[in-house]
Amino acid sequence: MTSKERFRKAMEFKPVDRLPCEFTATGKTYEKIRSHYGFSDYEQVRDRFHSDLRMAFPVYNKRKLEDYIDADGLRVEETMYGFRQKWHVTGLEMYPMNVDFPWDFAESAEDILNLDWLHADDFDYEAFKREVDSYKDRAIGIGGPGTYQYATFMRSAENIYADMAVDPDLAKAVFNKYVEFELEYYERQFQAADGQIDYLLCNDDYGTQTSMLFSVPMWREFFKENTRRLADLAHKYGAFYMQHSCGAVRPIIPDLIECGVDILNPIQKVQGMEPESLMAEFGGKIAFSGGIDTQWLLPSGTPEEIKAECRRFIDCFGANNGYIFGPSQGLQMDVPIENIEALYSLMD
Repeated sequence: MTSKERFRKAMEFKPVDRLPCEFTATGKTYEKIRSHYGFSDYEQVRDRFHSDLRMAFPVYNKRKLEDYIDADGLRVEETMYGFRQKWHVTGLEMYPMNVDFPWDFAESAEDILNLDWLHADDFDYEAFKREVDSYKDRAIGIGGPGTYQYATFMRSAENIYADMAVDPDLAKAVFNKYVEFELEYYERQFQAADGQIDYLLCNDDYGTQTSMLFSVPMWREFFKENTRRLADLAHKYGAFYMQHSCGAVRPIIPDLIECGVDILNPIQKVQGMEPESLMAEFGGKIAFSGGIDTQWLLPSGTPEEIKAECRRFIDCFGANNGYIFGPSQGLQMDVPIENIEALYSLMD
């Protein structure tokens, strides 16, 4: 089976030669692995660990974005969305944090709705098509920040949460402004790729380590319809819709299924997201992705413990084939090479 065939059949709960695999890691981790094996590029890293999935992204080409070193010696990058991020060193990794929130000025829904903002025409779809063509026979995905995640970049948390509580029209304008762009932007990618896209992935973190960030009724009010719209777009082009959300999001899984979500990514090691109970309640209704714990097990467990946990997930979710094998989040620098090898050893 090709990766594309394996992915599509598994997501339809049909027999496969092996479960599809995903490999995700931070840039520094990719470089560590590449150097360790003497590989020349990251594609060899993905092949080494049997990754069936590839993501493709159009290049923003409307104008040159700012990129500079500030007075503290840290890199500041302007994003295509209009906010800037500063890269901070955190132990072995580097992570960006917002410098500003360009929509904090808004005091009403009209302030957002009247903005001349990002446009689907601002991207190079010809180069995107060439990238898609280079992933022949892979399961190809498109996507980016989701309805909620992107809003937290554009408007500070204290404002967006206050909006949801006391000015829901303003909150909805913020969320909908991005989704209107998103729907056209992704449709242009589906069209440019000429039938080669297998899944649309939108990234939102609706959960904490112990609960939802907001109540289920509030999630339904602000996010359910837009989730449905994005899933409908994917299905229009014969693709699957994958919803990313870390945390304890079990309470909204029935709603995700109602919206047409095909795949939930990831399965974080938190209460309510145990594979056995998820399979018992939702098996055959929604596929799952990831699950091998990156917070504790992969950084500090033994290869034998990791293999045992991998077998647990494969035996559980693999029973109906609706599973993409992989870590619960992107691998970071604290995961030893031998543990990465153990993670994917059952796929060798």
